[in-house]
This record gives sequence, C-alpha cells and structure tokens, in this order.
Amino acid sequence: MSSKNYSRTIGIFGASGFIGESIIQRLARNNYKIKVASRNPYLSQNLRVSGDTAQIELTKINIHSDKSIQNFLDDCDVCINLIGILYEKSSQKFEDIHCKFPNTLSKIFSSSKHSKLLIHFSALGAKANSNSKYISSKYAGEEAIKKNFSNYAIIRPSIVIGPKDNFFNMFAKLVNIFPVIPLVGAETKFQPVYVNDIAEAVNVIIENNLSKQIFELGGPKIFSFLELIKMLLTEIRKKRIIIPIPFSMGKIQAFFLQMFPKPLLTLDQVQILQEGDNIVSDQNKTFEDLEIKPKNIENIISGYLKVYRPTGQFTD
Repeated sequence: MSSKNYSRTIGIFGASGFIGESIIQRLARNNYKIKVASRNPYLSQNLRVSGDTAQIELTKINIHSDKSIQNFLDDCDVCINLIGILYEKSSQKFEDIHCKFPNTLSKIFSSSKHSKLLIHFSALGAKANSNSKYISSKYAGEEAIKKNFSNYAIIRPSIVIGPKDNFFNMFAKLVNIFPVIPLVGAETKFQPVYVNDIAEAVNVIIENNLSKQIFELGGPKIFSFLELIKMLLTEIRKKRIIIPIPFSMGKIQAFFLQMFPKPLLTLDQVQILQEGDNIVSDQNKTFEDLEIKPKNIENIISGYLKVYRPTGQFTD
C-alpha cells in the first residue's frame, strides 16, 4: 500500500461504463486518490490505469445499503454519480436508479465530514413535465440532489460518443445485418459530444470547485438523427436504404423491439424523440464557461468505426 498523500479523494459510482473509464483515466493524471464503487471489483479491473497502484481503489458496494454507501464515502472529498439506465428491466426501474438512489446518495454525502462537491450525471433535456419516464426521472434526481446537497454540479450531456459508445457502435452492427433501416424521429436534432471532452469538463469542475451549477454539454455541431446515420454509413463504406417513419409507426416498432433482452428501441425512447431536439439550451453553463473547446465528432469516429468496414480497418 502506498503512503503517498493525495490532494483529494474522489468516489465514483457507475464507473464501469465508457464514460466512467474516460473520467478515471483523466483524473488519474492528477494527484487524486480515486475510489471506484463496484458490485464486482474483480470484473472492474479494466478501470485500473498504469502508475501508482494505490491510486485507484476498487471497492465492493451495495447501492441498496445505506451503510455500504456511507462507509465508501467516509473519506471522499468529491463524489461523482454516473449510475443510470437507458431502459427498464424487472430488476431496474427508472424511479429507483434515477430518483431514489441520487436522493439517498446526496443525503448520505451531505452528512460526511469530508464532503465538498457532488457531481451528478443527468441527461440533456431533463424536465419535470415530460411524458418520458426516463427524462422525468432524470429531472427528479436532479431536484433531489439540489435539495439535499448544496455544493452540487449537474452534468447534462447530449449523446456521448467514443470507442465504446452505445450509439454509433450499435447502429454500425445493425446496418451490417439489415439492408433497410426504418428510422423514427429522423429529423430530431442531436449535439453529439466526445467522451474525453466530458472527462475534461469533470476535471475542470473539480479543479475549480465549481458548484451550484447545471452544465449542458454538447459538441460544436448539431445534426439530425438522419444525418448521423448517413455519416455512419459513409464512414463504414456501406449503402443502406433509410426509411424515415412517423412516430405512430415507430411506436409499433418499439412495442416489439423493447421485448428483446437488450432492447433496440423502447416506447419511452420514441417518446423522447417525439418531444423534440436533444441540443444545448441557453439556460445553463456550457463548455464555453469551462474554457473547453469540444472536438468535432467527424474527427473522432473514423478512428473506431473502421472495424465495421467491408474489410475492416484496412478498407480505404
């Protein structure tokens, strides 16, 4: 065990996803002790980075146990909550993951003697009056955080892209299987953001102890859903027929697709598309306030989508 003195101790929940990996890699370059809460630390070994072996500590946590959470946070100056789900299962509901857990977490962290900053990941477009359970639950989680812990920083990202993303990678696999792509919400606009820019935003927020703020983080360009799929097809050198379909047909499609073990589309996701664009508003802080210039996604995706080309990465 290293006896090194770290400037901060940061506790992270939900770090097993690709956003968490990027955040850990960025923060590990600083003099921080990083504690990672995991249901199974053995399966989270990929989160370790080279360097001081004591810098990143993997800890088994039961997020349904207040005592387990309290013990984990006891020596943490900063807490980052990345826990979230894209669709509901019998064992995981939006209300439990997006509302009840942030409420419990913020209450416990507020009573910790070391607590200074709580960074909570929400979603761009979070609002109270949404007909989407995902969106409304994200907003309820934000409100719980703000009520229980004054030094909060809430991050609302648009679609996050990167080598392990759940957007371009998923659609790349689909277009390799299906010759026709029925696309609901084709004109809905998005502002995709590079995962490393999100990680840098977290770093700046921590370094400057920025709190009592909501940060809406989107990339420098806005694209329609259709434009993003066309960009993907160009990148992987594939030709497919894209058929924009109305929301009424999209709901019928989603009714069946949401029955898959890992749903390709849910009724709630169609509702999100139907409610409007997923772009940064002018009501909260952005990358500009953090003095970060986000990267264009066109310069990023070619690096990891090459493998989906007809002859893989060696395709011209």
